[in-house]
Amino acid sequence: MAERTEEPAAERTPTAARTEVEIEATPEEVWEALVTEEGRETWLAEPDRDVHIEIVRAPSRLVWWWTGEDEPATRVEFQIVAVPAGTRVVVTESEPAFPISLLARSFARVPAKSLARVFA
Repeated sequence: MAERTEEPAAERTPTAARTEVEIEATPEEVWEALVTEEGRETWLAEPDRDVHIEIVRAPSRLVWWWTGEDEPATRVEFQIVAVPAGTRVVVTESEPAFPISLLARSFARVPAKSLARVFA
């Protein structure tokens, strides 16, 4: 796949990071790099990650959840847009607003008798 034509513009919030990059490749080539395991390994350089697909709208939008060992799951959205010089890719990676693992731990501390009173 062709190289990037400019440095990515990045924006970070407490729960999300957004990056835009223009690539000298067609949207279909970018799509192929995202949806194949070998393409992801080459382009994203993120080995050993489990990917769970949420939304597929070929070749313009892909959303997945991924996680690595000892890392929380994050949601990654790719928007793929044709531009005169190739393709603009907008990547937004976000964490759940409330971490699931924290929620699970908080339930583990609540005695069952306390829950019975809440729902009575």
